[in-house]
Amino acid sequence: MWNRDSGGLRDILVRATCAKGQKRFKQAFTLQTANLPETVLGYRVTSHSFVASPKHNKVEITGQYDLHVWYAYDGGNQTCVEKKTVCYTEHLPVVDLEGVRLGVDECVKCTLVKEPRILDVHLRRSVVEIEVNVEFYAEIVGETKLWVKVFEPPFADDDKKGDEFDEDADDFEEFIDDEDEEFVDDRP
Repeated sequence: MWNRDSGGLRDILVRATCAKGQKRFKQAFTLQTANLPETVLGYRVTSHSFVASPKHNKVEITGQYDLHVWYAYDGGNQTCVEKKTVCYTEHLPVVDLEGVRLGVDECVKCTLVKEPRILDVHLRRSVVEIEVNVEFYAEIVGETKLWVKVFEPPFADDDKKGDEFDEDADDFEEFIDDEDEEFVDDRP
């Protein structure tokens, strides 16, 4: 039966994107070298992996990657490549979307917008200081409560009882059949 007292609004529970956010992170690491470097000849980031988990108003991203630095030493006569696996944890703030976030059975869809990339390298005696840039986009998907506008069907009648449902179904089928015939007749 149609409820006119609700004002045509009804709250429904759905599984949808509840919150989202995007952020660029700058990370700084140091790499201890076996030799005293004089010049950095090259660098690279490889083997990046990460896992994201939902928290209240943020997404926690835990990951790791390998830093490779190629440098010259001994008056430029020798070269060496050093590798270091670094681990990180970042917190990406998210903004709640419309609706009431219930916090039930939430999961995160996290994508890498920009792969980790070395921005800057500095030499400090036998230590190489490395600055890395990485960017993430995350959505928290979970149960949420939304308000939707409900429209009264054209055949609704509040005076009818539930035992007359079969008659309502027959009226509806006739209504649909009439509409189909009019649609077919209007074709060129």
